Amino acid sequence: VASDELFQAVRIQRMMSNFKTMRVFTSDDPVGVQLGGALKNPLAVGAGMVAGMGFGTNTLSAVVVRASHELRQLAAAMGGNPRTIDGLAGIGDLMLTCFSSQSRNQRCGQRLMKGETVEDIQKEYTVEGIPTADVAIIYGDMCGLELPIFRCVHALIHKKITPDEAVMSLMGRGSQYETKNAPKHPRTISFN
Repeated sequence: VASDELFQAVRIQRMMSNFKTMRVFTSDDPVGVQLGGALKNPLAVGAGMVAGMGFGTNTLSAVVVRASHELRQLAAAMGGNPRTIDGLAGIGDLMLTCFSSQSRNQRCGQRLMKGETVEDIQKEYTVEGIPTADVAIIYGDMCGLELPIFRCVHALIHKKITPDEAVMSLMGRGSQYETKNAPKHPRTISFN
């Protein structure tokens, strides 16, 4: 439960919590919670695309980790707390949606890579990741963010690039540190 007024979130938390079957967490970052909840959907479409192209779990995991980095960047640029994305409203929801065979978004990505159309898929069920892919690009442009995974997913949805071009676009990027601002010489622990 997220609210600018944390005491309101705690009040709802206490009403909803059932310590046997449901545990509710609070946040004072509604922007981050909303962005995490909405923008994980196009990333899950992308996860389905990765699986639909025949890549395995290692590749899928790498894409999801890098996608979470883009989600954090976008949340921060839009006024949310990037740490919110590290929690259940971000990574938790992203993992579930990207790795679950019950995820409509993930199934949609797989079906798109098999040649089905967005229109045909959406006749069967709602795919939140399709319209929110457009939103992610609009927000990314507003904030001046690169967002290569979001952009590849968006371009694949709209058939602006082929799957092979998407792979080349992501794999052809320059090498970089996994985390920026990481210490160059982390502390070592002595066991003497």
